[in-house]
Amino acid sequence: MRAGDVSSGSAQLAKAAERLEAAWLETREHWNDANSLAFEETELMPLMHAVKLTIESTQLYGSVVRKAQNACNAEAHD
Repeated sequence: MRAGDVSSGSAQLAKAAERLEAAWLETREHWNDANSLAFEETELMPLMHAVKLTIESTQLYGSVVRKAQNACNAEAHD
């Protein structure tokens, strides 16, 4: 991974979140009671929300870093 490159880590996190969501859907087929709903509400949903925000933030960060690198490279060639 290059310095400032967060896209590969962000993609790995997105894939892990997809696997977690798929595993949870499978689990819900066998565990569907008040405790599972409470777990989903108090643990899983906040985690998935945090993951979504993290992915969005790292994508924005990556964009800013690329712009800065391009600006530095342009100045180096002037």
